[in-house]
Amino acid sequence: MIEIERIDDFRSWCIHCNGQRLIIDPWLVDDLHVGFGGRFIKRVHQHPVALRPRDLVPPDLVILTSSLPGHAHQPTLAALDRGLRVVGTPGAVAIARRLGFKRTIALGAGSKVLLDRKLALHGIRPRFPYSALNVGVLFESIADGVKIYLEPHLAPERHPLFERGVDVIITPVERVRLLGLSLSMDLEECMALARRVRARWVLATSTGAASATGWLPQRLWQVESGAEAFESVVQLHVGEGRGRTLTPGERVKIPPRQRREG
Repeated sequence: MIEIERIDDFRSWCIHCNGQRLIIDPWLVDDLHVGFGGRFIKRVHQHPVALRPRDLVPPDLVILTSSLPGHAHQPTLAALDRGLRVVGTPGAVAIARRLGFKRTIALGAGSKVLLDRKLALHGIRPRFPYSALNVGVLFESIADGVKIYLEPHLAPERHPLFERGVDVIITPVERVRLLGLSLSMDLEECMALARRVRARWVLATSTGAASATGWLPQRLWQVESGAEAFESVVQLHVGEGRGRTLTPGERVKIPPRQRREG
């Protein structure tokens, strides 16, 4: 059975599948800076992180959905075992290689990576302005068919892989705007996605907007949060207990989809 674990209070996640751990966009040490010294954006964890760099050893894998600092956090990568495999966007893989990782696989939009004949990773292009540097990932367990779609920002309105159904979606539920440009999905868009893919669970990931400091969040960001209503809205549209805002270290088990649900 697959388990999904939240690692921190930002966007680090872990998928436990077939005896392996896939660590997604890990931020495990130090602060997170965008711009010199966090001039543009600075983030500090508000809660303890559920993993330490020394906890990750082969055959664990690192998944990087972008080369941007909020996804490929270089102080964390520098603290990890270089024997770990890294799967990520071409830009993120280039960063990993510069830091000494040898076992790397590029995952771009529209591409597929098969890991040990146990898990397939499908790259899905997000909407503008993230379509060039970022990728959403659809994780598919070969053994039981469980599918998990993680999109940290803006999911596309349509995609052929959505038509086959997805068991779990992990997305933001608060809209962040920069000069009127949407940087993340709000609760309404999240629910529309859940209906399109016939999701059985919806897990909220964070934009980090509430705790961010620096020039961009303090002067230019506009935040419209749906976090307070999230679980009750998911209960209405998906089912009781199917919308979760996990705390770091908390897990949810995902059993295979029953035939009558498909």
